[in-house]
Amino acid sequence: MDRLELLEVVGNSYVVSGKYGIGVYFDKSSKTAVCIDSGPNASVIEKVCARISEKGYHVLAVVHTHGHAVNHGGNPYLKKRFPNLHIYATHLASYIIENPLLEPFVFDVGAATNEKLDQNKESVRAHVTDYLPSTDGIFHIHTIPFKIVSLPGHSPGMVGIITPDHVLYCGDALFGPKTLNKQDLLFFNDLKAARRSFKKLSMMKLNAYVLYHGGPYKTVTGLINKHLTIMRDTSDFLEALIHEQPSTLEQLVQKVMKRFEFEDDLHRYGLTTSIIRSYLKELHHEKKIVAKVDNGILVFHKSTIT
Repeated sequence: MDRLELLEVVGNSYVVSGKYGIGVYFDKSSKTAVCIDSGPNASVIEKVCARISEKGYHVLAVVHTHGHAVNHGGNPYLKKRFPNLHIYATHLASYIIENPLLEPFVFDVGAATNEKLDQNKESVRAHVTDYLPSTDGIFHIHTIPFKIVSLPGHSPGMVGIITPDHVLYCGDALFGPKTLNKQDLLFFNDLKAARRSFKKLSMMKLNAYVLYHGGPYKTVTGLINKHLTIMRDTSDFLEALIHEQPSTLEQLVQKVMKRFEFEDDLHRYGLTTSIIRSYLKELHHEKKIVAKVDNGILVFHKSTIT
């Protein structure tokens, strides 16, 4: 793995180079650092800590935007290295962080294979010590004031963190161009909530935005429009399939995986199923399709409402 670097975003707000946009805020008066998310594993966060130590700081706390394992996998290492570490998360996110065995079931990403479970076993030992508000507000870590911004849509209890430099670390509320260019389906468990979060982000006036999968941006308007286009195209495609022929969830998953040439593996199947279920829920709520149970099988039909 290439050497990870700390890149200045604005003032004392930094982001880690590489695949995962882990945030770091430096408090000069106390020579302490606050991490925003901790990466997927010990290997990544160990390199981040090395850069922090080189600057003469130690980690005081880690604040989590949400509960996906790729965001909190570094917690056990941090807790072992810094025994007095404070771990912050919302109540909803904390359930997954403290019980990572639940993630495959909560996010419907297919059967929980032994490999997946084993990778996450050690995370159970890094318990959340402090709870974040799930609504917009201010909270302090030591004497440092941070702001919470509720950003639902991608994951239950997801929030963004605004530093005193007016930099928003927005987790997976948005994805960068690299993800958008290679992902034909975007993972949101609540599409309506995601659109509300997009609108909220578009109205904010901040110095910078940091995406966990994408890094720092001065403006996110273009990214928001790209997200909305992808989501609209996906919704239209599924609606057209159902209008053409009544379909079960399994049939729709099969057609989507064939269209986008997804590999036949359990993880990809589970993700695709979860994403499609979110779209079907919205289409049904908007009365664009109808869900019926026929002989014990759930089938989605074209709506007769005009």
